[in-house]
Amino acid sequence: MSSSPLGVDSHVPTARTARFLALVLCCVANAAVLHAAQDAPADRVCKLCHAQVATAFGAKDALAHTRIACVDCHTALSKFDASEGEHATPLAKPTCSVCHASEERAHGASIHAAKQVACAQCHAPHAIGRSAVAEDARAALCSGGHTAAATEWAKSVHALDPGNGRRAATCVDCHGAHDVLARTELRSRVHPLHVPDTCEACHHPDPSREHPAPAGEKVRQYESSVHGQALRKVGLVVTATCVSCHGAHGVLDPKAENAKTARKQIPATCGACHAGILATYYEGVHGADFKAGVKDVPVCTDCHTEHAVRDPALEGSSVSKALVAETCARCHADDALGARYGFASSVRRSWGSSYHGIATSFGDRDTANCASCHGFHDILPASDPRSPVNRANLDATCGGCHAGASAAFARVPVHSVIERAENPVPWWTQRIYAILVFGMIGAFVLFILADLFGRLRMKLRCGPPETVHVEPADWPDEDRLVAPGENFERMGRHGRLQHAVLIVSFSLLVLTGLPVFLHDMGWTRSLIDLQGGFHLRSLLHRGAALALILLSLWHAVVLILSPSARGWFARMMIRPRDVAEFAQDIAFDVGAFGWVARSKRLAPIVQRHPWLRFDRRPAFARYGLVEKLEYGAVLWGNVVMIATGAILWRPDWFLGWTPTWTFDVCRVVHGFEATLAFLAIIVWHMYHVHLRPGVFPMSRVWLDGKISRGELRHHHPREYLALLERRRRERAALGTLEAKEPAAKPAERRHV
Repeated sequence: MSSSPLGVDSHVPTARTARFLALVLCCVANAAVLHAAQDAPADRVCKLCHAQVATAFGAKDALAHTRIACVDCHTALSKFDASEGEHATPLAKPTCSVCHASEERAHGASIHAAKQVACAQCHAPHAIGRSAVAEDARAALCSGGHTAAATEWAKSVHALDPGNGRRAATCVDCHGAHDVLARTELRSRVHPLHVPDTCEACHHPDPSREHPAPAGEKVRQYESSVHGQALRKVGLVVTATCVSCHGAHGVLDPKAENAKTARKQIPATCGACHAGILATYYEGVHGADFKAGVKDVPVCTDCHTEHAVRDPALEGSSVSKALVAETCARCHADDALGARYGFASSVRRSWGSSYHGIATSFGDRDTANCASCHGFHDILPASDPRSPVNRANLDATCGGCHAGASAAFARVPVHSVIERAENPVPWWTQRIYAILVFGMIGAFVLFILADLFGRLRMKLRCGPPETVHVEPADWPDEDRLVAPGENFERMGRHGRLQHAVLIVSFSLLVLTGLPVFLHDMGWTRSLIDLQGGFHLRSLLHRGAALALILLSLWHAVVLILSPSARGWFARMMIRPRDVAEFAQDIAFDVGAFGWVARSKRLAPIVQRHPWLRFDRRPAFARYGLVEKLEYGAVLWGNVVMIATGAILWRPDWFLGWTPTWTFDVCRVVHGFEATLAFLAIIVWHMYHVHLRPGVFPMSRVWLDGKISRGELRHHHPREYLALLERRRRERAALGTLEAKEPAAKPAERRHV
């Protein structure tokens, strides 16, 4: 038997020879594939034995490791021992940090490293795609160790197609890839301090093309909310973040019934942090209705909003003192809801017209609002003995702001509306006063128009000229009796002082009171601001009211104690002649003299009373009907304003023995009487005293109390004629005395 060149018997193949031949055949069989793939020589050799690995490795175009050879990772491989047909030593595990040092460092500090999660558990060792982890397989890879979280995520909105051509968030978008840290780690992306930043990476206030996620505006609202500010400014990690309300992995559409942000779940979601408030909410009427399944009942977000929850102490908060009434009015001003559930839908309107509502609209934050009386979360019906608005508790509730408030004070109507069916007495009072105001102001305007028309008529010389009551033939000695430049006292010093106090107090009352009566008009807010705010306005109004009360008492005392004042008061009483002269004056101005003169029916009457021809202006005395009406209006107005103002100021002094609607009647009368007085002063008094032709721009009587001879002669001719007669008699009497007196000696005359 001869030996083969290889040193073995050629006729009896040994086991070693068989293995060698098999290896050669394997190399020949895979030569074409290895050549087509253009593998590195080392890879070709490795794949001769590791065919399964080669299949998993796949085509290099689909791999991230395109230019990586087997030995680049398996650096500890020993030389192949052909004599043994296998590796002489075991293969060492490859080290990814050779190429992925940064990822290795991040992984080394992560929670995965602490739990001994190696690279190969996430990255398939020989089938690593170009993306570190394929996007459609990320959640599936993580689900191997996070089954519960992956199950929740699979049902969430993040697992769905958002419909904008982009993918939704997966595990690594929130937790990171290699640097996954525990939720308790401060540097973790899902630490409460960083959750908003993580969510805002997609839900950005200004969404980019890369992350066109919805709710950007809500993110901005959260950042400025009490929750966002607590997190951002002071690092309060127990405050609400995105996951507190929406959940972590199982974020659901709010329309889903089991979503944490669904309407049915909102009390429980908010109550997870605000447990005490949730308990009081369930005790109140809103919470009871919620548990009963009433769909329209308000929940937390209806009052506090969703993302823009703000501190109630801030003015912009929906439950602040300034806005809480508007928040409550979303339901309690809805007529449809009121009819459906049996509550009054006029409460916002009635409160808005009350002192509390008016003060709030003018910026007073210390006045009572809805929550001040009804409570916050534990709102109870008035029939409940525990309710602060129960009749038995009203004095204590009002006493929270008004110290010493009695049961009578608690009767002040807060939610009364002036309507015919519900409140007939104030309603009729309002209607009567409205007619009175329009009627009086209309009469004032007609008086002014008639006076202007008469002056224009006389200027155009249409009809008889201005009447001259002091005939020169009758008073040739007029200039000797009254000097042309002589002035006469029209108002004494005491009268001017009272008039000055009246002007100041009345003006201040108007400036501080009319904005309250006309609070629905926009310009009134500016007037309140000029007065230093509503609180200072109230103090000014009460101060002016005290001045008016003292002035009225002062005037009454003078009338009682002074005989001359009583005589003056008697002359101020209206008499029939005053009315007739006023009518004659108007008829003269409008030219009614022509119609009367031609009337056959009135001819006999005119013959007996020539003044009815109306071709002469009446000779007015010191005070005509206009002056007497103005004085009477001041007296009446003071009495009415003081009486009604006292009841409005201190209702506890009166409502114990008067009907409740007395307060509403006083509100109506006080406001309308003030309006009537203001318009009367502006329209009638200002024209008659200061603005009419011949006096414009102002009469100085209220300053120095003097009136000239011309004014007295023209406007008060009867008083002027009486003055002339009195002086003529005095001169005549003086002349008679001088004629009867014996002639004195020169020395004596010089002495006299």
